[in-house]
Amino acid sequence: MKKIRVLIITHAPWRNDTSVGNSYSNIFNGLNDSIEFAQIYIRDGMPENDIVHKYFQISEKELIKSVVNRKEVGKYFVMDDPMDTQPVEFSNTYNCMRRLRWNIFLLCRDIISSMGGWKSKALNKFLDEFQPDIIFGTLGFIPVINQLMVYAKNRTGAVLIPYPWDDWYSINKNYVSPIYYIRIFLERYYIKKTVTNSAFLYVITEDMRDKYNKFFKKDCKVLRKGYDFDIEKKYELLVDNQIKMIYTGNIGDERWKVLSMIAESIAKLNGKYDRKLHLYIYTLSPISNEMEAKLNIEGASTLMGAVPSKKIPEITDKAHVLVHVEPVNKVKLENSMLSFSTKIVDYMYQKRCILAVGGQNASMKYLKANNAAIVVNELDTIDNVLEKIILQPELLSDYANNAWECGKKNHSISEIQKMIISDFKLSMKNRAD
Repeated sequence: MKKIRVLIITHAPWRNDTSVGNSYSNIFNGLNDSIEFAQIYIRDGMPENDIVHKYFQISEKELIKSVVNRKEVGKYFVMDDPMDTQPVEFSNTYNCMRRLRWNIFLLCRDIISSMGGWKSKALNKFLDEFQPDIIFGTLGFIPVINQLMVYAKNRTGAVLIPYPWDDWYSINKNYVSPIYYIRIFLERYYIKKTVTNSAFLYVITEDMRDKYNKFFKKDCKVLRKGYDFDIEKKYELLVDNQIKMIYTGNIGDERWKVLSMIAESIAKLNGKYDRKLHLYIYTLSPISNEMEAKLNIEGASTLMGAVPSKKIPEITDKAHVLVHVEPVNKVKLENSMLSFSTKIVDYMYQKRCILAVGGQNASMKYLKANNAAIVVNELDTIDNVLEKIILQPELLSDYANNAWECGKKNHSISEIQKMIISDFKLSMKNRAD
């Protein structure tokens, strides 16, 4: 049987230690008999996954330089074992810009990267030789990624299926900076152009599906991570005198401030009861001195830093409570209003109690609607919630079972992959007709 050729286009290299890469590895795992993959990405660094072997990299640094020197940017390479690589080390300046996300920095990146020499003979050769049937790309706010998806679609005649994770099309009226509105005008133009050229959209939440159906008049289908929930897991973790709480993932967009409030609450409660709570935080996010001071509280919370992605399940398996947080700042929360944290499905599969704390967005609404987590939207109630966990540890097994049942109902990987293959084949047939 002829394989479906799928070209993945993203900003970052496909790595299992990033949320996008980890999710794509989850969604497409085991489909190599049906699909041949290749990836184009626009960033420095090397991939780390066991699915893709053919890559075309457009270096972000070289792209910026090409605005001045007018040299073409991009190289094709093949990796027999893409698992044997290390994450790129970014400079302190770059990490600072990632953390601050000032609009002037983002606008400059948008304009400069779009003007760079990414339309190259090497790119055309790569596209012509791979000849994708499907172009599957992360629909984000960086214009050059969306330009590249449309360019590749027009060059090859492939079916374009964008996949937005966050709502970058809506205008966040909490911003007052005129630079934001200049930036959003540019970004919205290329988002709309990409969607116009698409067959349909995958989206990450039901809220996004409903909103984007109205925005773009395009079919939208919900696609999230999944696991094999058919083999029942037993919850056997006993609570003694310490309840181990673990957070994994991004602490940007002021999520670290919510974690800090949880840690401060733990410190207060640990002085009252023999049974103690302790929060362990694992993250790849850039860490400032202030973050480090706020998240390391003796006897209450410990900032563990980064660990290899393959070790995360082993770490979370030892938790009594898996913590999920969302921003509470109005501007930051608005940006994530239609989003879904991909680690939520990982948490469900671990069959642990999930504690979700932060502003009300699509992730929090989903957990609350499915009774799959202890959900705390009002931060002034966090003391009461944590105290309840200390005094009623039987809640942990109740919510662990609830999380598992939600995963079993809504996140079966076999059903998700059947949908993907069916959608790909149907869209190719419609293109041929």
